[in-house]
Amino acid sequence: MPPFGHKTHLRVFIDPDLLQYDEVWAAAGTWNDVFGIEPRRLVEASGGALTDLKRG
Repeated sequence: MPPFGHKTHLRVFIDPDLLQYDEVWAAAGTWNDVFGIEPRRLVEASGGALTDLKRG
């Protein structure tokens, strides 16, 4: 689910492992709504919290 365009505030969690990439691809729910973005920009734009999401 994309972290943008919702009427209510969503808590967004982003795994810090994504920061190792120059670009990640995000989707907005359809095959036609896919975009590349720098991970740091995704964190900033979504207001996401960097959180280790891996199971140990």
